[in-house]
Amino acid sequence: MQRPLIILGTGGNALDILDLVESLSGPRPAPWRVAGFLDDARPEGDRVAGLPVLGRLAEARRLAEDPEAAFVNAIGSEASHRERLAIVAGTGLDPRRFATLIHAGAAVSSRAVLGPGTCIHAGASVAGNVVAGLHVAVGPGAIVGHDTVIEDGAVLAPGCVVSGFVRLGRSCYVGAGSALRQRVAIGERALVGLGAVVLRDVPAGATVVGNPARLLRMGA
Repeated sequence: MQRPLIILGTGGNALDILDLVESLSGPRPAPWRVAGFLDDARPEGDRVAGLPVLGRLAEARRLAEDPEAAFVNAIGSEASHRERLAIVAGTGLDPRRFATLIHAGAAVSSRAVLGPGTCIHAGASVAGNVVAGLHVAVGPGAIVGHDTVIEDGAVLAPGCVVSGFVRLGRSCYVGAGSALRQRVAIGERALVGLGAVVLRDVPAGATVVGNPARLLRMGA
C-alpha cells in the first residue's frame, strides 16, 4: 500500500525529491505516492511537474489528519538554509510524520543513523557511523565520510566532500563542490561557499569562500 507524501516547497529541491521517490519503484510499487505540495508562494490548485499545490504550509496540520500521510521538507537553499528548521516547526507537525528517504542510487552504510525527514539523493555516499539528525539534506553526488555528525537542518549541496570525523552544525549549508578536511567543525547556520576548501573550523553564522576557505562575512 502506497502512503501519500506531501512535499513542503516547490523549488529545485522538490524536483529532486520527486526523482528520489520515482527511483524507489521497481517490481513492487513504490512505498510513497506524492500527493502534492504545500507552498506559501503559489496559489492552491497550481501544478508543479503535473502535481497539485494543495495549499499553504499552514495546511499541513489539516492534511496530517490522515494518519497515513507523511511529509518531507524541500525548502533550504544557500539563501534560506538558516530558516529551514523554523519553517518545519511552523507546520506544527510531529517529527515522526516526516519521511526518511534514500534514493535507490545512493550508498548508505548500514551503520549510519538517519533522523526523520532526512533525504539522501542520487549518487550520494554516506559512510559508517555517520549520524544525521532531523531534516538533513544530502544532495546528489555528495560524499559524507565516516564518523561525521550532521546536526538538524543541515544542507549538503551536490558534489560536496565531507571527510571523516567532521561535525556540521544546525542549519548550516555546505556548498556544491566544496571539500571539508577531516575533523573540522562547521558552526550552526554557517555557509560554506561553492567549491570552498575548508581546512579549519568555521564559526557559527559565518560565510566562508575560496581555496583555502577564508572568512567572507559573519551573519546571523
